[in-house]
Amino acid sequence: MNIKDKALNLYGKQLSNFTSMLNDQELIMQFKQPQLKEAAFTQLLKRHQQKIYYQIKRMVAEHADADDVAQQVWIKVWNKLDGFKMESEFSTWLFRVAYNETLNFLEKQKKQSAHNLSEDNIDYENAAGNSNDPKATQIQIALEQAIQQLPEKQRFVFMLRYYEELNYEKIAAITGTTVGGAKANFHQALKKMEEILKKD
Repeated sequence: MNIKDKALNLYGKQLSNFTSMLNDQELIMQFKQPQLKEAAFTQLLKRHQQKIYYQIKRMVAEHADADDVAQQVWIKVWNKLDGFKMESEFSTWLFRVAYNETLNFLEKQKKQSAHNLSEDNIDYENAAGNSNDPKATQIQIALEQAIQQLPEKQRFVFMLRYYEELNYEKIAAITGTTVGGAKANFHQALKKMEEILKKD
């Protein structure tokens, strides 16, 4: 490696360390500068990709499908981030993009045969629970199956509230509804899940 390559390598590492300390808003401002665009985007991706993937995964169930939708989300983020005006938090906007892409995917899926939920499809949930208790695993599976039976909007609102612990204002912004609508969707989801779980 020559001196120039070493210098570029060192600069790349320093830039990566620097961007990792910035908040989302600062990273977006960097993204809008051509020379810093890629490093800023990489940092945003690292910071948010897991959360976005799991949110999509809970909606579409299949790993491969969730990967495809997540990839589409990040392509859209790359293409649209220059126009992001920072009137809301980046995470709220990002969840909104993921929500729309997920709904688009589910709309296409409706034309195909319905997919079945299996234990394999929810292994990340069981792993996240860190529980060796078979009863707890059974409850988790029953809960996941009940969630899959919810209408799409109720399912998404339930996920954002239950798993992400977002407030109703953020949920309303993500799903394009009112705060009252978000609350109603969440309570309807709880009621419907209770009915489904009672049947089981």
